[in-house]
Amino acid sequence: MTDALARWREDELARMETPPAEVLERAPTYADVQKWPTYFIVGPGREVAEKTDCGHGYHLTDSCPCCGADEEDD
Repeated sequence: MTDALARWREDELARMETPPAEVLERAPTYADVQKWPTYFIVGPGREVAEKTDCGHGYHLTDSCPCCGADEEDD
């Protein structure tokens, strides 16, 4: 990891909003990752998000062609 990338990650984590306890007590969803992306993509929630299936055969940290498709139609 480059120094610039490491500084960016530290800055993002410092500003990161942590999901409420009721979200952390259950498996994350696609909507959770969209609402708290820093927590679930680069933060402490990444490990669980990358092990959780989105429902279409992908993990929540993957680019699923089906997740969010309904949002794009709007």
